[in-house]
Order: sequence, then C-alpha cells, then structure tokens
Amino acid sequence: MMESFLKGVVFLIAGMMDYKNSAMKKMMQQDKVDPGTFSFLEPGWWALHATAITAIWVVADRMAKSSSHRDGV
Repeated sequence: MMESFLKGVVFLIAGMMDYKNSAMKKMMQQDKVDPGTFSFLEPGWWALHATAITAIWVVADRMAKSSSHRDGV
C-alpha cells in the first residue's frame, strides 16, 4: 500500500516538473517542433527543392516540345 502511494507521489512530482518545464519553454518561445531534415538549408530541403525544380523543368520541356510538334516547327 505504501509503495503504491510513493509511486503515485513520484509520478505526481514528475508530472508537475514536466508541466513547469513545458510552461518555461512556452514563455521563452522554445516550444516549437524542429522540422528536422526538411528545415531550411538542411539536406532534405536541398533534395526537395532540387527535385521540384527538375520536375518543373521536365514538365515545361515536354510542354514546349508538344506545342512545337503541333505548330509544325
């Protein structure tokens, strides 16, 4: 009985400390989630943009070739 009571107190104190730490991070505006690999100038960011630019170029090139075939050029 006493052991379960002590476990409950420990969890209560741990929860209060977690809440305090969370409140402090919010006050200091440090509670934002880091997007990780896709944050600005990280490797994922470069890969995503390089892929997007390449895809746009390929689509534009195909559209240009398609319109030149229709015009008879």
